[in-house]
Amino acid sequence: MTSYRPRRRALLRAAPLALAAAALTPALASCTRASETLDAESNAVPEVDLSGIEEVPEISALLPASIRERGELVNGAALNYAPGEFVGSSGEAIGYDMDILAAIGEVLGLRTRTEAAVFAQIIPAVGSTYDVGISSFTINEERLAAVSMVSYFQAGISYAVKAGNPYGIHPDDLCGQRVALQVGTYQEELSLERSQECRDEGDAAYDLLAYASNSDAATNVAGGKGDILMADSPVTAYAIARSRGTLEQIGEIEESALNGIVVAKDQPELAEAIRAALQHLIDTGHMERILAAWGNDAGMIPTAEVNPQP
Repeated sequence: MTSYRPRRRALLRAAPLALAAAALTPALASCTRASETLDAESNAVPEVDLSGIEEVPEISALLPASIRERGELVNGAALNYAPGEFVGSSGEAIGYDMDILAAIGEVLGLRTRTEAAVFAQIIPAVGSTYDVGISSFTINEERLAAVSMVSYFQAGISYAVKAGNPYGIHPDDLCGQRVALQVGTYQEELSLERSQECRDEGDAAYDLLAYASNSDAATNVAGGKGDILMADSPVTAYAIARSRGTLEQIGEIEESALNGIVVAKDQPELAEAIRAALQHLIDTGHMERILAAWGNDAGMIPTAEVNPQP
């Protein structure tokens, strides 16, 4: 049995290479294969009722005058990462990040608008093209050197198996097992490293099953063609929630890290307004309700902070 000590990732989100290439046309209607598949397979994409969230004057008063007068908060997001942010069947931006953005807007008394963008190009454009970046950004030291980040969620790597775990799988011992994942992701890179460790110790290598989408990987685990799904924890949780009881999570979340909303460093008032709005959503239960609708309430954090230590 080979055990692994999780090592912290510099970047939680790793879009597959094929999808990154597809995202080079930053139009809202340009779906990725992963988002199309996830949307098509979901009979009911969650619709979260935000009508009970009202403006909080003492929080909206924290906004910079320029944004308050404009009345709109503009977000940049790479819409290829279900369930965080992806493209719905009508071409609109959907996902728990989009619902959180809309809820923040309600608290601040602002309209919100999301513009589709290439993931790597969002942070450099925050403060000019976009007011904020809400796109499953992991908080790390490199990013904190360039921008401010407001924490709102926690995620890592997690695993799912066929309900009942009929093959007796454990994430700490995957040598010789059929590991299903999405091609081009961090999980594939990590699995190749761990597979080599198995060989080095005289065990069988991983039988890697790399699919075009996490949805395909999850479907094949549920159907018995794969032994275990390995994905980012929001993706795994969403797959389980949509599996109609055919999948279950096993093991602990590895390499857990905070996600943050990106704000320009020269906009401390906006960062504080976002933080206060997020804390209001946490304290009133609205944040939990949004995340639970997307099967991701396990990622809840109790306190939103500006520039927390990664």
